[in-house]
Amino acid sequence: MTNRPPSAKCVHCIRFFEKLTWDHVFPKSWYPDTTLPGLEKWKIPSCKPCNSKYGRLEDDLMIRIGLCLDPNDPKSLGIPQKAVRAISPQFAKDENDRLLRDAKRRQVLGQASFGHDVRDHGIYPNFGNVFNMPKENQIAVDISPERVRLLTEKIVRGITFLEDSLYIEWPYKVSFYALHDKDAFPVVDLIKRFGQVYANEPGIVVTRAVLPEDKLTSLYFIDIWGRFKMYAYVGKEA
Repeated sequence: MTNRPPSAKCVHCIRFFEKLTWDHVFPKSWYPDTTLPGLEKWKIPSCKPCNSKYGRLEDDLMIRIGLCLDPNDPKSLGIPQKAVRAISPQFAKDENDRLLRDAKRRQVLGQASFGHDVRDHGIYPNFGNVFNMPKENQIAVDISPERVRLLTEKIVRGITFLEDSLYIEWPYKVSFYALHDKDAFPVVDLIKRFGQVYANEPGIVVTRAVLPEDKLTSLYFIDIWGRFKMYAYVGKEA
């Protein structure tokens, strides 16, 4: 792979750029410690503004989701520790980094709920009280639905480009869904029967079923760390 992508459209914003950068479909920091050395990490051509925007979004989600994962699960091994370090000033490289980590810690904890203030609704699927902790010991971390939607769209656009060299642009669009496992079963069953699995085991699995007539209409099931699951549909706008 060359050092820089050739002049082309950015996979994310679909605008043409003379100079593009490589953007990881899944950020390198999202791969668990159990990832095999030398595993190919998917890359796509991106403009600098989109690359930076998604980088900030991914860093934020890694912290918030990572704090809610089981530190002993092989599918997410090392991710919770990364999340804690990212908001711990004592791990800073310099004074500026210390201030940034402290600011992020204040932001995340300031938006969190504790004990009896933790709500029983509005919880992302698979992130309820899975550790059976008493109410007074529970902590709920706030996650932006819009950021999860944007991440889902990025992954879908990336896999579509890597597999078929196609951009998702009007009249097609990506629709995001957050579903509980029981509600998602018919969709997952359909995708698995007619689709293909793309796995960067053990922590990242994407299953995709594509309509052969246009190679864009498709269903996606994205499973990260065995807990964080996203569903998407690519189709024409009504």
